[in-house]
Amino acid sequence: MFTLAHWVFLGFIAAIIASLIARKQPILPGVLGILAVGLAETLNLPGALEIMFRALLLSMQNLLTIILLIGMVVALTKLLQDSGADVILTRPLQNLRGPVISYWVLGISMWVMTLLLWPTPAVTLLGAVLVPTLRQSGLNPMALAMSLSIFGEGLGLSGDFVIQGAPSLLSKATGLPLARVLEALWPLVLISGLAAVVVGDWRQRRLYKLQGTPSVSQQGLRNNGSTHQKTDPKARIIGYLVLGGYAVTIAILIAGKIKGDGASAITGGVTLIILILSTLMKDRGKAFSTFVEYVRHGLRFSISTFTPIIIMAGFFFMGTATGTFAVFNRQEPGFFSDYATTLAQVFPFNKWLAGVFVMLTAMLGSMDGSGFSGLPLTGGIAVAFSHAAGLPLAPLAVLGQITAVWTGAVLIPWGFAAVTAAVAGVEAQKLVKYNLPSYFTALAVAYFWTMMRL
Repeated sequence: MFTLAHWVFLGFIAAIIASLIARKQPILPGVLGILAVGLAETLNLPGALEIMFRALLLSMQNLLTIILLIGMVVALTKLLQDSGADVILTRPLQNLRGPVISYWVLGISMWVMTLLLWPTPAVTLLGAVLVPTLRQSGLNPMALAMSLSIFGEGLGLSGDFVIQGAPSLLSKATGLPLARVLEALWPLVLISGLAAVVVGDWRQRRLYKLQGTPSVSQQGLRNNGSTHQKTDPKARIIGYLVLGGYAVTIAILIAGKIKGDGASAITGGVTLIILILSTLMKDRGKAFSTFVEYVRHGLRFSISTFTPIIIMAGFFFMGTATGTFAVFNRQEPGFFSDYATTLAQVFPFNKWLAGVFVMLTAMLGSMDGSGFSGLPLTGGIAVAFSHAAGLPLAPLAVLGQITAVWTGAVLIPWGFAAVTAAVAGVEAQKLVKYNLPSYFTALAVAYFWTMMRL
């Protein structure tokens, strides 16, 4: 039996989806939806205001670990750029010449750095140092942008195995343990991602066939040589400190079999230590003030990135069992489960239809261009359909995560694709067009692999 709150919640989901389709920010409908559902639930303003605050507080508590970790990583990235250590980290890649080698080596480097630094700092770091040099060597900027986008923002962020921002958010939305999410996630990410990058390689080869194979320019070689001459000894030490610090971190995580929140905490702690030591080494007496500036820069970026996600997550968390308990003080399955149970009575629900619904929800929820905003909605829908169809939750949930992140990161021209396009010097709409074969390949492989595993 649907209550007034059920209908109000459903109405605002429709309003949010309509805003996304119209390319409008859905934040205002989201926050109004929290208030409206609170009013429908309590039928009085003070109670609605309490619900509104509790929903946003629940969202903030769930996202705070991610916000802090990404803030520290971005702060470290800024220090690397200021010190010149970014040149040290990317120097082995500056001698890339062939189109195929460049696509794979640049892409794998972007994938690794995305896992450690997150996609926006990684693409900024690689793009600022490598893309100008590689373009001067005659390589097509669209092929470079495809490599950065498919490997980093598609394959890297869809898994997010080190920082674990996306899996953590999905874990909170579904109630699954983070370790269970990661266990179901990694094979699906690697299989769908590898298929996507192979198709991307085929696409960029066709691009070079149409436009001709590049030749190495002497200007590019001269620029490489000048970069080597200007390296600061401090920058070299900082670069090696970063490489060594993260290598030790990965070794500790693997040896100790540390996963989930523990892995995030260790990664964040190591990042903070590297930031402190690097700031002291770079600025010495000025480190007292510059360290604060780096931390402020990182947290400013992280908070500004996640502010809309906090509001959207607060709204969609209300529809889950966790949100029902934390926000409404009731022990019930939640709105999403009730909707799915009703749908199951109308449609002959099976795994194929449940997978399609989860993927469509993930696509619509990612129209803001981040891929993260849709994860609370995707998680809630996955919970609902898994109950309705009697299916395991984890495979459906991670299918939704991969769909959401690939959509927001690769398909939407005003999202992460815009950052990559700006760094590579290409048009975002054209980059999306060239990425479409890889995008549909990733989703098709992920869907059929999941269906075979259910």
